[in-house]
Amino acid sequence: MERRSQSVASIEPATDEQAVVKSAARVLRVFELFGDIQRAARAGEIAERLGFPQSSTSVLLKSLAQIGYLEFDPAGRTYLPSARVALLGAWLSNAEGSIAPVMELMEELSQETGMTITLSSRNGIYAQYIHVIQATSTLRLHTPTGTNRLLVWSAAGFALISDMDDSWIKSMVHRTRSEVVAGRRKINAAAVQEHVRTFRRQGYFFSRELVTPGGGHISMRLPDLDGTRMRPLAIGISGWVEDVQRDESRFVRAMRRAIDVHFRPRRLTAKGRSKRNAPGV
Repeated sequence: MERRSQSVASIEPATDEQAVVKSAARVLRVFELFGDIQRAARAGEIAERLGFPQSSTSVLLKSLAQIGYLEFDPAGRTYLPSARVALLGAWLSNAEGSIAPVMELMEELSQETGMTITLSSRNGIYAQYIHVIQATSTLRLHTPTGTNRLLVWSAAGFALISDMDDSWIKSMVHRTRSEVVAGRRKINAAAVQEHVRTFRRQGYFFSRELVTPGGGHISMRLPDLDGTRMRPLAIGISGWVEDVQRDESRFVRAMRRAIDVHFRPRRLTAKGRSKRNAPGV
């Protein structure tokens, strides 16, 4: 049985300006959903999964199909992203410091481990999963793209703030306390700093039910992408805590090996030459 954790979009009335922003966000969430399920879907299923109103979802999907970003199958009444969507970021694959090695790394880890693979970046007080490859097993924890985890209380978060000093971390803890929803238990700054030190010492952090009951997550920080201004990225392997704990050592080795293969040989010297071909390397 698959457990799902879905965020529900607000459907409160909005001003014209707010509606434009909401529509833009909904378009992106539709494409993220397709990236998650990787198959065609009907309007009703898309609306249900994303928590959108049925009527506005149908209008949105028809509009995207009309301008060529979705393909509509009248027989099954299903939608699927078109080739036009795939071409949007094709130029990035050929650029120096592109995201291509990250995608290759994630696919490799997915095939090797069969676990859920996440890619996270900083977004305010959160570590946000900007890309997710779901586990291949039937019994799995479902983690949607766009899921947020607190920077100061998650494995991905500890990886992403591991380069920050203690004063910055303390200020982020205070900011988090002031911004998170009421009822969340108080986060202890000393505990956060200890977890960050654990990450620095090990090079990774293993979260055992720190966020999700029954869930385990191992996170590592990726080397910065040369030639880009991207924020730091963290890679993660997650699943049921007992499964992750059983294979912790194997997963950590796999992550480190994948990072070595897909990143370090591609990093550039100051003269723009690949280190793979640089003398003495």
